[in-house]
Amino acid sequence: MAPVYSDQDSKNLLLQVPRPVKTYHTEAYDRISPKHFDGKGKTVLVTAGATGIGYAIAYAFAEAGVSRIAIVQRSADVLQKAKSSLSKDFPKLEVITYQASIQDGARMKEIFSELSVDVVVLSATSTHSFKPDTPLSGDILHETTYKTNIIASYDLVDTYLKSPKSSADSTKTVINITSASAQLTIPGQIGYASSKAAFAKMMQHFSLEHSPETDGVRLFNLHPGAIYTPYASTEYGPDDFPWEDIKLPAHFSAWLGLSGREAEFLHGRFMWAQWDVDELLQLKEQMNNPMYLTIGLVL
Repeated sequence: MAPVYSDQDSKNLLLQVPRPVKTYHTEAYDRISPKHFDGKGKTVLVTAGATGIGYAIAYAFAEAGVSRIAIVQRSADVLQKAKSSLSKDFPKLEVITYQASIQDGARMKEIFSELSVDVVVLSATSTHSFKPDTPLSGDILHETTYKTNIIASYDLVDTYLKSPKSSADSTKTVINITSASAQLTIPGQIGYASSKAAFAKMMQHFSLEHSPETDGVRLFNLHPGAIYTPYASTEYGPDDFPWEDIKLPAHFSAWLGLSGREAEFLHGRFMWAQWDVDELLQLKEQMNNPMYLTIGLVL
């Protein structure tokens, strides 16, 4: 049975962060297992979907039976490895790979002109080192962090939302893989945290212009948790933190993307993959407050 923690448990420092639900999951659980969702006929595009959290998310959507997964990644080697692995485990799945950077706006437009996409997962990210002796400047922050995490991400979402739908009744979903650093002040993350906060806020603005009711668009900000990926290993060691199950944000993303109208009440909101889905569903009335579960000033 997957462990869950209460407020009294001190094993995880993230439990000290206020949250709207009692139950805090650290591993995937049956309620959001991809086996419960039907992805037949769906196309999912995952940026940085060949490694780490992005690959785990792509795999979860494949488990849910989506028809096609497109992966955007800069490295050809990891792209081919991811495609081979997915194709082996899911023979009926069509896997399309694009060797590209999301900073290449022209290429992103070409991709969305070629594909009719139902779900976009923004997993690509860039950052500076979090070590205290790292030299930083405005130019360094712009090049290492802001260009990808804010500007390129904005352009990609804007391009996707302006692209034609596959049919009049089809929907579009964007899942932004953000970070708890967007809401917390964590030493060493001055550029990374501010970039994540900025784009999470942009997603909130997009959610004012689009909605499930008006044009079939659903937009979510999702903190994946403390996941020990190869990317995280460049800054932290395996024993530095009580790391969490990579399947948890992957399965939560599948729930957001494929559960139909069930998750729509979280449109435009900021959430953690560790928060229990059924307890979140009990908070629907709270969403009448437009500021609830958003990035902003708390008074």
